[in-house]
Amino acid sequence: MSGKPLYSYVNGEPMVSDEAMALLIGVPYERVRAEIERQRAENPGSDVFRMPRAWSRQGNRIRKEVQAALGYEAGMKECIDYLAAKAGLTGGGES
Repeated sequence: MSGKPLYSYVNGEPMVSDEAMALLIGVPYERVRAEIERQRAENPGSDVFRMPRAWSRQGNRIRKEVQAALGYEAGMKECIDYLAAKAGLTGGGES
């Protein structure tokens, strides 16, 4: 992983890094990057990422598990911070 912030804000909108996405959906970072690159190769010039349905379902399950562990309905930033700490990663993101 790159060591960059896992999330930031661009024009007030939350943006997550590839590393954060990997944490949120429980997929190895390398597989996430490979899928992003595959989609870019298939659709040059497009910045749209279409997450595989299985990854999305797994992300929903992970979100529910994190919220159960925290004991409240945590937001995306809190989920990323929790998962990063659990994985032994440093730094969440930029506020």
